[in-house]
Amino acid sequence: MDLERQVASLSRAVDELGRLVRDTQDRLQSVEVELRTLQARGGSHDVDGWGPRFAAIYADFTEHFRGSTAEVSAKLEGYLPDVHRLAGPGGVVDLGCGRGEWLALLRAAGVTARGVDANPAFVAAGRARGLDMELGDALGYLEALPPDSIDVVTAFHVIEHLATEDLLALLEAARAALRPGGCLLLETPNPTNLVMAACDFYNDPTHRSPLPPALTEYLVSTQGFGDVEVRPLHPKASPLVPTRDADAVTELQEYVVQALFGPQDYAVLGYRPPAEER
Repeated sequence: MDLERQVASLSRAVDELGRLVRDTQDRLQSVEVELRTLQARGGSHDVDGWGPRFAAIYADFTEHFRGSTAEVSAKLEGYLPDVHRLAGPGGVVDLGCGRGEWLALLRAAGVTARGVDANPAFVAAGRARGLDMELGDALGYLEALPPDSIDVVTAFHVIEHLATEDLLALLEAARAALRPGGCLLLETPNPTNLVMAACDFYNDPTHRSPLPPALTEYLVSTQGFGDVEVRPLHPKASPLVPTRDADAVTELQEYVVQALFGPQDYAVLGYRPPAEER
């Protein structure tokens, strides 16, 4: 591809980037208006997007938008080295364990693991496969655990469903349940990817709002976790062909690629300080 065609391709990509930014601004304004309307009415029976009709199709919805069990498992395998490094007798607790992909991977790896989910169909199916799954609320489940008893607490694509106060309460309860040196691992959609921020995040009507990585990192650190790490995950393949013809074009291309095709998710890992640091 010659330089002229490359510049034209980048120009189209920049135009698309501008459109996504405008769409995001419009969507945020719409959400703000909807929230004000709900507050004025005193709330709604379906503020979180849940209702009996959506609950009835949620399993199929998960397959369609989250991906197959095999696809999700392939992504989660990347966390196994962390678990092998951290997990001991206390094992792993997975919040919002869904179809149980993570629990099944941990079982195959010889790691003690259990999970909690609010979806009865997912819990029943998981139990039928021999997975240790409990039907219930993630916060209540954590608060009922003995203090200092768990090695790792995980939550994949859970925190974007929570109000801020509920998220902070969940972080506080996770810290109490973890042993000193234990790890909290959260994964959530990455709004620095503008396609995710403007469109894909809203494929799930039960999502509340995207959480920027810096915000999640900050909230985790405020609840007493140390050595907080942010990991960008799951970039898309870019159709743009790299060029070496001009530095300015290359820099612009790299910016566009990151904004449109960069990591779609990210993980935050935080550790409960060792006993001597408490």
